Amino acid sequence: MKRDKISAKSIIGKSLTYYRDRGNKELTKDNLVMPFNEKIIRDVWAKGQVVGSNNPDEYRKDECGAWMYFSHYSNRNSQYGWEIDHIEFVDHVASKDLNNLRPLQWQNNTCKGSGELACIITANKENNGPTKI
Repeated sequence: MKRDKISAKSIIGKSLTYYRDRGNKELTKDNLVMPFNEKIIRDVWAKGQVVGSNNPDEYRKDECGAWMYFSHYSNRNSQYGWEIDHIEFVDHVASKDLNNLRPLQWQNNTCKGSGELACIITANKENNGPTKI
């Protein structure tokens, strides 16, 4: 099946590369279906914490204080990778309502699962590391 290459740039000027199968509305990255469109990704990113003089189009922090890098969306090989978290599940269904979405560093999101947010990663100056107990 033929695929169209899509680069999400728009507002923030940073590039995320996805593919869309022709005849299919879903975005894919590394052969995985991406559940969110480009607009939702940008809107959720905008909910992250802006920190000091850092460029908010590139760097923000999540609710746990962990650094996230916009271009590393859905990248679990990066300490700055981030994902979109569903804050609450209603009747075991994840709502895609923007009010129910937030950006989280990927390890914080993975640890949360469908339960309470447990901040296992936070910023240590310019890097991320385990939360000190």
